[in-house]
Amino acid sequence: MLLFALLLAPCSLIAQSLTVNAPFDPAHYQPLDGPQRFHRWMMEDGGSAAIHVQSLTSATYLQFIADPSAWNRSAGGFARRLGSGYGANLIQNSVHESLAAAAGSDPRYFACACSGFFHRSGYALKMTFLTHARSGRLTLDLPQLAGIYSSSMAEAGWWPHHYSALTQGVQTGHIQVGLTGAIHLTQEFSPEFKRLVRWPKAGNKGIGNKGTGNRGTGGAGGVQ
Repeated sequence: MLLFALLLAPCSLIAQSLTVNAPFDPAHYQPLDGPQRFHRWMMEDGGSAAIHVQSLTSATYLQFIADPSAWNRSAGGFARRLGSGYGANLIQNSVHESLAAAAGSDPRYFACACSGFFHRSGYALKMTFLTHARSGRLTLDLPQLAGIYSSSMAEAGWWPHHYSALTQGVQTGHIQVGLTGAIHLTQEFSPEFKRLVRWPKAGNKGIGNKGTGNRGTGGAGGVQ
């Protein structure tokens, strides 16, 4: 029950900060313009609750398992882990949003037009690797994957010297891809999450981001 509560609370808080877009409709699709993309980037890097919840959750988890061990379980160690989480999130968001803008791909998450738990879950996991191009067609989401792996490798680079960007960094990237899928599931089922926990209605409707652009609880010691 404790583990369920630890997993449910961050998902519920993140769900409250996200606006999930209506199912994708090619006939009415409007790509994001430059100002809209810049606003989303600013929201991801501190304007919404998601980055704060995920960075705090990650630091708390890593503090509990004492990873990296060289940082101990002291207040100073927690501060390093929290700062590391924020730093990795900022890198991931910046790489994702800038490459998406250059490629013309859409970082938003659009809800599934389907119904049923398994169909919706399969769609959410599929969109971990795919996104919509400017034309509206589905394409491989290289900007999101680049943001995940570059931030994981960068984070491993500032951890203690025995952590390798090409080993622990890439491993953490794999786990982060999995957590991005979990966040997509949270987005897809956010109406159910909100009814389950019955949080008060938030004034800020959030950013509706595909995958939220922020990291989970994996850390560079391998977690979206």
